[in-house]
Amino acid sequence: MPRTGRTDVSRHGELARTHELLYLGRAEVAALLPDPEAQVELVADAFRAAHNGSAELPLKPGIRPRPNGFIHAMPAYLVADDVAAIKWVAGYRGNRERGLPYISALIVLNDPSTGLPRAVIDGAEITAVRTAAASLLCIERFAPRDARRVAILGCGEQARYHARLLTALRPDLTLVGYDVHPERIEVLGPGAVAASTARDAVADADIVVTAGPLLDEPKPPLRRAWLGERWLLLPLDYDSYVAADVAAAADLLLCDHLAQFEYYRGLGRFAGWPVPDGDVLADIPPADRVLCCNLGVATLDAAFGDYVFRQAVASGAGRWLPL
Repeated sequence: MPRTGRTDVSRHGELARTHELLYLGRAEVAALLPDPEAQVELVADAFRAAHNGSAELPLKPGIRPRPNGFIHAMPAYLVADDVAAIKWVAGYRGNRERGLPYISALIVLNDPSTGLPRAVIDGAEITAVRTAAASLLCIERFAPRDARRVAILGCGEQARYHARLLTALRPDLTLVGYDVHPERIEVLGPGAVAASTARDAVADADIVVTAGPLLDEPKPPLRRAWLGERWLLLPLDYDSYVAADVAAAADLLLCDHLAQFEYYRGLGRFAGWPVPDGDVLADIPPADRVLCCNLGVATLDAAFGDYVFRQAVASGAGRWLPL
């Protein structure tokens, strides 16, 4: 996997810190991330590692300490870059009312030679950035060539990061937002259009991003009748917003990891959805109606975590802690 825009750290420099690990908070992570184009390249590299079998990517186990929350473990090993990492990520729907983030996460990097931890990195920033970059990669590959309108349903953190990346890389696109709390639409930026209903937002949209919370017992509102004849649909919230008839109407149903999709189907998600046609890097001809269901794969977190770690060591960012 190519080291896109990376600053290499010498083995001597790494071994000098054998009995320490580097801690990086969210603001430090944000300052060390690559530019938007390189973010999409990192995602493509990480997807390629999973697609080509040059990564260990176990299915992510999870626990449910509360009915409205989950905590998942996401391990990965990137063979070509010799990167071992795990993300411990939580999503709690009630946190917003407490003034806390819905998603929180830590990424731990281990030295593959010794197994010793070498970095603990805030994973919330990386989760937000790599998810948006994965969507941008799908837009580059599968969106209608004359796409002009993007509907974003649910205007929380993911909407903000998607809007930021879209504004940077696809300024030709008009953003239309909908949220049950209309004041949140402002996260899409000053040029965004506010819709009064989700169906109004989707009308005439070439690209639709659903960015609501993951619901345990979803009653997805988005129906086939809402959509036109050519579209790319990106459900970040799995099957919480998108009904099975929409998935069935897609000419192509793709996901970021086929085994993980079937794992979630076995847990009761994606009821009535067809079997995916392949992953997002599959060599498949273009189609008019494409649904890319990116579930979130740990190879992305490992690649972004490794990039940030190397940049931090090279620049002296972060704080070294004793093991």
